Amino acid sequence: MTYVSILPKTIDAQIRLTEQLDTVMNLLFTAAREVLDIPDNDIIVELHSCTTLAFNASAVRADVAPDVVLTFVTSDAPLERLFSELCERVVGDWNGPFETLKLEVWASLLGASDTNIEV
Repeated sequence: MTYVSILPKTIDAQIRLTEQLDTVMNLLFTAAREVLDIPDNDIIVELHSCTTLAFNASAVRADVAPDVVLTFVTSDAPLERLFSELCERVVGDWNGPFETLKLEVWASLLGASDTNIEV
């Protein structure tokens, strides 16, 4: 299972992503499916509400605070070798419709002991 979280860090980013919900969801879903080569039913993409109240002053002064953070989390360890390709794909696809939103992309493994499995 791969879980994709879209975390807007500003209200403006949240509004823009909500207005273009189908575009952003399809972009991330397609990147996960094609790069990680996993079935559709093993991908969950979720848009969160902005919960960021402020960034530290040095991040603001340096203009490095992102508008959006995307996280890709999976427990499938063999997929780790594809994380770099996935991040490059997402950034490349993002630059068309959302290029004015500063983006960070994080891909990580979730230990199997941290998953909730129903039998």
